[in-house]
Amino acid sequence: MQSNIPRSVIHVGANKKTFTPQMGNEAERRGWDEKRYQTKNAEEGKNNHYNFSRKHLNFEIITGGIMVPLCSNPVPIHQRLQKRFDELGFKPYMDAKHPDQIAKNSPNCLVNMIFSGDHEVMKHLAFGNQEIDTSDPYADYSHIKLMPAIIQWAKDTYAFVARLVGEENIIAFDVHCDETGIHAHVLTIPVEKVKKRGRIGSQYTHKNDSNKVLTTKEWKALSKEERADYIKSEATKGVVERVSYAKVWGETAKEKSQFLSDLHTRYYNEVGKKYGLQRGIPYNELSDEEKRERRHKSKVVLEAERQARQAVAEAEREKAEIEAATADIKEQRDKAQKELKTAQSGALAKLFQPGKYKKEQEDKLKAAYEAGISKTIDTILEVAKLKWETKPTAEQLGQRYRNLWDSSKQLTKEVKDKEKIISKKNAEIDGLKLKVTQLNETIDGLKFRLTLINEDAVSRLRTSLKEARECAEKSRSELRSLRSDYNSLVGRWNAIWSEPEMNEAWNNVKKRKAQEEQLAAEKKREEQARQERRSRLIDRFIHEGRSMLLSFARTDRSYFNEDEEPAIYYGIIASAVKNGLSLSSKEGIKLVTDLFLSDISWKGFTDYREDLMENWTRIYATSETTFPEDAITVFIKFVDCMSGGADTYETCMGGSTGCADQLTNWDGTKKDDDWWALKKKKKGPSL
Repeated sequence: MQSNIPRSVIHVGANKKTFTPQMGNEAERRGWDEKRYQTKNAEEGKNNHYNFSRKHLNFEIITGGIMVPLCSNPVPIHQRLQKRFDELGFKPYMDAKHPDQIAKNSPNCLVNMIFSGDHEVMKHLAFGNQEIDTSDPYADYSHIKLMPAIIQWAKDTYAFVARLVGEENIIAFDVHCDETGIHAHVLTIPVEKVKKRGRIGSQYTHKNDSNKVLTTKEWKALSKEERADYIKSEATKGVVERVSYAKVWGETAKEKSQFLSDLHTRYYNEVGKKYGLQRGIPYNELSDEEKRERRHKSKVVLEAERQARQAVAEAEREKAEIEAATADIKEQRDKAQKELKTAQSGALAKLFQPGKYKKEQEDKLKAAYEAGISKTIDTILEVAKLKWETKPTAEQLGQRYRNLWDSSKQLTKEVKDKEKIISKKNAEIDGLKLKVTQLNETIDGLKFRLTLINEDAVSRLRTSLKEARECAEKSRSELRSLRSDYNSLVGRWNAIWSEPEMNEAWNNVKKRKAQEEQLAAEKKREEQARQERRSRLIDRFIHEGRSMLLSFARTDRSYFNEDEEPAIYYGIIASAVKNGLSLSSKEGIKLVTDLFLSDISWKGFTDYREDLMENWTRIYATSETTFPEDAITVFIKFVDCMSGGADTYETCMGGSTGCADQLTNWDGTKKDDDWWALKKKKKGPSL
């Protein structure tokens, strides 16, 4: 199976029930300065490569597929998540024993996905041809510019996720360009759409205006003439959204596995192939060994594997170069051997090829011959087995031998030189073969190390455990020493406290503290009692106002009398004080009046009389009287004065109505009738 094919990567995180602010801050780099980057890179047991100079290259995709710098949204991720949960009406199960924690049986409500791809492809999409080493956390890459290709990839991936889960359910889409690999974190909520429960009621639509739609209750409240303008129709059931991880991602392990497989296929068809990224290899097509390698590994293990693979690739590349050099040297050696053979064959040709002599030379040879020389020449020719067309002279024969001797010496020298070259090349070939053997051993060792990475991790953990135990033993020794010092100090302390003066001083201190605690407790009880009296007094004003309004409703009068009006007036002010509202605007007065009327029981009255009383009270509060700016302030001071003690409280609440008609000044004198600043604008309408 080929391993060098660039592929897209989708990692779906473990099922989650909560999302902490710290997790959101890391995804958005919220509040991360250079010191924070260095701290993350220095964490033990991890292999982080966060580069602060590339922080400005991070970005996120927001609603509408718009690219903005990372952390542009002032609202943190966990708050955006809670807002969407509130819209969906989702509340996790809380732990009864730990109210601030999520219960274990709470349904899964979050899916965190990571989209990425082949390292070189993603690097080229993000940085183009700019020289950069993404694994160096301390290099200065502040001059690096982000390429448009990575932004388009992020937008396409965002559109894919929006089609998958719905754009409104994408809480965050953060792209990180400041780590070793370029990737996008996507936080989503699994949402299922189902039809509403319950019966389907009827609805009435206006004949001339389809936007006017009434329920059955609203339609029955109309007159017969108005009812005729509406047409009855059956209402359709609406759709409601609810959080459901199982319904979206699969209820069983098999369904979830199939969903993930289809997810990889869809992503390849819609996004991956556009950027030259093939689909990831299906899990069922992997061998048992490859399936074991698919286990989730830590950053340290992944980085070690990456470095090992890089070293293997480098060794194989160097091996290929050495093999190419070896082939070239072999070619040179073969050429030298060929030249040697050619030279040797040329020497033999010179030795045995007969010469061609001219006629005058034959004549000179015959004339110079002597009997002994002729016999010697014959002997030489016979021994050497040289073939001549005519019998040579001694001079020619000597010259011939001298030439052959010189040629043989030159040829011998060339042969020795060639043999030296061949020997040198053979030595180089042997050295290269040895180096290739060593590289093969190195490659095998690196491959073996890959299989032992997990065992190395276990060894490191055992070493750490041993160090922790030694540290614990050292701490226990220090603790024993501290206990000894403590016991010595306790003895000295007891000796000091055995003195009578110290006991007397300590008893005085305890007595003073007890008195102070008693005074503080009495003050607290008094304050609580005052607050309770204040609350009861405000409720008494509201109750008296409502009682007076009910009394007025039973009469035929058209306006409040001198007892009813101040009671209702103070009842409205008391409602404003109780609910913390203002009476400085008509909207505020109307809201407070509605709260004043909300708990009145109109049992025994007709609906018409109820509506009439409530409308007249609203008209009275908003149009028939005025509330000065300091009305609430003065009222609060008055209530605080009345609730200052039990005697004052009981005295001020006496009288026929128990409130408004018995108001007193701070010195005990009766209030003037105009204290509450009722300013009539007009006489109330007849009821």
